[in-house]
Amino acid sequence: MARDPSYWWHPAIQADPGEALRLEAAAGQQLRFAELDALAARLLGAALAGQPLATVTPGRGRHTPDRAEVTALTPAEAALCAGFFSVQEQHKRGAWYLPAKLSVKAGAVNLPHLLRERPGHALTLAADETARLTAVEGADTILLWALLVPLFETLLQPVRQRAAGDIFPPTHQQRFWTVIEERYRRLGIGDGALEAFRYGGDWPTLDRAGQQQARLELLDTLAAADLAQLVARHRIQQLQALMSGFAKKARSGTALARRILTKELQPVVSAYFAGDWLAALDYLQAPVHPDEEIITALPEPRLYVDTSVQTADVAAEAGIAEAEVQAMLAAFLGGGSSVSPVEERAAALRRWWAGFDQAHAVQAPGMPSLWGLVDEELMSLSRTEQGFTPQLYQQCLPSAILEEVGRLWATVTLQRYPGRIVSNPRPHRIMADALGPAGEFWHGLGLTAWFVCEGPYSRTTLGRADRYYSKSLAALRAAGCPVDASFFRELAAAEQMLGPEEDITDSTSSTVEAPYGQVIFTSGMGGRTRRKGFEGVRDLITRYRRAWAEQHLATYLQHRWRSELENVAHQLHRHVAAKGKPPTLIQFSRFATEAANHWAGGDLGALYTAIGEPAPSEQERPARLLTGDGYDVARRLYRALGGEPVDRDTWLNRPEETQRQWQLGRLAAESLRYLQLQEALGQPPTAKQFGAQRLRWPWPGGEAEGWPRLQRALAALTGISPSPGQNLSPADDSTAVVRPRDGGQQMLAKGGNVPLAPEEATIRVAASGMPVDVSAVLLTSAGRVRSDDDLVFYNHPLQDGVRVDGGTVTAALGLIPESVNSIAIVVSVDPEGSPGAVFDQSTMWEAQITQPSGTWLSFVPPAFTRGETVAIAVELYRRAGGWKARAVGQGYDTGLAGLATDYGIDVEG
Repeated sequence: MARDPSYWWHPAIQADPGEALRLEAAAGQQLRFAELDALAARLLGAALAGQPLATVTPGRGRHTPDRAEVTALTPAEAALCAGFFSVQEQHKRGAWYLPAKLSVKAGAVNLPHLLRERPGHALTLAADETARLTAVEGADTILLWALLVPLFETLLQPVRQRAAGDIFPPTHQQRFWTVIEERYRRLGIGDGALEAFRYGGDWPTLDRAGQQQARLELLDTLAAADLAQLVARHRIQQLQALMSGFAKKARSGTALARRILTKELQPVVSAYFAGDWLAALDYLQAPVHPDEEIITALPEPRLYVDTSVQTADVAAEAGIAEAEVQAMLAAFLGGGSSVSPVEERAAALRRWWAGFDQAHAVQAPGMPSLWGLVDEELMSLSRTEQGFTPQLYQQCLPSAILEEVGRLWATVTLQRYPGRIVSNPRPHRIMADALGPAGEFWHGLGLTAWFVCEGPYSRTTLGRADRYYSKSLAALRAAGCPVDASFFRELAAAEQMLGPEEDITDSTSSTVEAPYGQVIFTSGMGGRTRRKGFEGVRDLITRYRRAWAEQHLATYLQHRWRSELENVAHQLHRHVAAKGKPPTLIQFSRFATEAANHWAGGDLGALYTAIGEPAPSEQERPARLLTGDGYDVARRLYRALGGEPVDRDTWLNRPEETQRQWQLGRLAAESLRYLQLQEALGQPPTAKQFGAQRLRWPWPGGEAEGWPRLQRALAALTGISPSPGQNLSPADDSTAVVRPRDGGQQMLAKGGNVPLAPEEATIRVAASGMPVDVSAVLLTSAGRVRSDDDLVFYNHPLQDGVRVDGGTVTAALGLIPESVNSIAIVVSVDPEGSPGAVFDQSTMWEAQITQPSGTWLSFVPPAFTRGETVAIAVELYRRAGGWKARAVGQGYDTGLAGLATDYGIDVEG
């Protein structure tokens, strides 16, 4: 099919855009894009004239995503986009490939406006306008992602390239500008547009005002162009990539959509065919694959949670003993009980609520505040905030509830390492997350009442509580469990009945002997107040809290687990619709870990059972390094590192020591994550896996001195030391290039190979122009993987002596099994960091191979020209009893699927 000249688009693949548009029009295919081309041209013209097109509203908190909105649409355009780009509408057409989360560089479409209005800061402001969307919804998001941002980034690439400065060698810069000029030529923009920008031109001699003027002149040149023709030329180039991808996969007939639509081509189908693969096939005048299934709706989730309450009815209907039904149900649930893990935790939350309610109901003046009854993000070891009591729940809740919470929420799964269920150092924290906004509101309001009445201060008043807690209240309304509005009127009235404000002054006295007798010095700290009347406010809140719980608590808890489980089921069905097969455990963990931690102790298999799906594999349960409450472990480590709680005198008079103690406390709190990683990895984590560079190390030698101290202290606590090959210094996983003793560097040409020493080899890939992912593939002598575990990447970072950490691959050559004949180092475009990007002359990467004995190799591949998104950078392979390195530089324009065909691995997802 791909070579059949009867298909109009075949000669258009390699044609100039003008000729490709002529062929498209002759085939009667151009009119389908008329409205889209007109929309893009009008918005482009408005932007070049200085009008902002979009706004980004930052989200509030980690659970609230940013929101991107295209504000320049007319009502008619908004209606067009709602039908064409709506996520729901594109899903109905089968576009289940739409990403669940992405970053939209909305600043790209506002850059012309910023260049005119804020020329000195335009690029910085545009970079700030990136929407990080954890929930992709709304037509504007897809409009930006698929249609507008690719257009604007292409047109304004000269501005961004010059803003990057001369950080690359001259030969590389010449390559970049050759690509940019060719893109402008293909868009029909005259040579004069880049006169001031092109390499070797006048740009370096221009002062700041001259450079700003050159940018404005470029905008004016673009604005004067035939924008309708420019937009059409950009569109046909996007479609030429689709034609090329289709042709490569359609050598013996139309291929399935999921084989053709790589992450680079998915936005093209969303931009120009509303996500409708059948419309794209109609454009290409190609038949539908006989096995193609266009899923227009996902199955309704089926949850298996409340099954235990039905055992008596099932037993009576089947005529068997209820105990037998319970035994069968327990076998289905995979445990020793007929009660599902979700039911068990929901029941525990009801019992916890009773203890929580009682603690607030009996709170009285003279008692400590209840800040600490619910475990929050705060873990203070060096100095306790006034009014805060860490682990107060241990004093206020019945022992049976404490035991139940500690048991049910004792374990979690780490999203990046889902193969093992690990210890949870803070079960009360995860339990509070599972409870959600009901706990946040009622506990928060109880604390507000206490601090308003008993001091020392409050962040809000009782009269403004409905606004202060608006986010939690909105979530309760959305769950169908609202708080009675009359409560807030009574609360405001109760505040008016409180006594007058009374100052609270903390004073300290000291006595000094003088020649004329004793002198007593007294100092005080004021500015804090209390008001009498707490009991009345407490009783009012208790009455409404109990009325809310009686009416809504059971419904609310069901909503909590049901909404999370249904979301997991929806994401799983969406994956199947997009990929044609169920997700792997790693893929499943990306959207299921939080629900598993809330309702199944991190057991992804139990979560699969709850949504009625088979688990692809079973998780391991390693020996636990953390038992009991993590606070106790953190305090022991804090003392082991030299920590001493900060008293009032130190806090007032020794700020450096206060800061040092705070840093020690932070390290001790972070050590809990270290121990979780140790359980997940089966060995102590490296400094990079732990994220040591993010922390402040309060020793003269910084991280180099502090990291070994931390590891030794943790080894003493757990009795497990780092393996002999894992140096206690952080340098073992540093990204710095190791220079050889003689200072020489050997540049490898494509295909070149050199011997390696029989020791550890470090391969570091540095890229420019776009973010990339780096992975490694372990191959047999047949050039195939032994199993899926031979793909080593960020979600599976260690396999048989090969470790991947960011852009660095480390291969302990002496530990590689004999069954592994070679190791391929793979570089791929990060689809979330640069949607639609490919390797070309404007992007480059370099692979450096170093060894402790002095090996220092470097390979920069020739420019990629065929739209490659994946490349084999270098290969380490066995030869004559030793190891050698080869510079490969082989690219794949078929994405990870092409590499999968060669190596026999599944890299979809």
